[in-house]
Amino acid sequence: MGECMKLIVFSDSHGTMEYMRAAVQKERPDYILHLGDHDRDAERLRWDFPAIPLLAVRGNCDPGSDTPEKRVLTLENCRFYLCHGHRLGVKSGLLRAVLAAREAEADFLLFGHTHVPYYDETAGLRILNPGACGENGRSYGLITLGRDTVDAALRKIDVGGE
Repeated sequence: MGECMKLIVFSDSHGTMEYMRAAVQKERPDYILHLGDHDRDAERLRWDFPAIPLLAVRGNCDPGSDTPEKRVLTLENCRFYLCHGHRLGVKSGLLRAVLAAREAEADFLLFGHTHVPYYDETAGLRILNPGACGENGRSYGLITLGRDTVDAALRKIDVGGE
């Protein structure tokens, strides 16, 4: 691995693949995270980019899926708590999700469900919702882990010069 590790974070793709493919081709990440709705889109991305590790969680629009609803991932000494957020009531507030991330001793809380891009840092916890990358939204999160730095940003997906 080089100096930095780049993670791309998607959520709420709802069957729309073209925006995620465009973002992956543009960013060339080292890791792909998909926060649910539709986790089968994550599987399709895995086929499209087999050399890039991918981790997904299940959302409320993923019935019958055996993908876990939450995961904890550690990369480059940074711990991530991944969930879709519907079971933690993120549409009415972040308290339950923040408590779950803190209980997991995470540095990052990554969630989706609201379709609204969001980033904040509070008391040592970074909170990122990449928004929706499906037809009703074209955004994603980008996290760069350096030797001594962590950077996070929200990005818009640009397809075909739109």
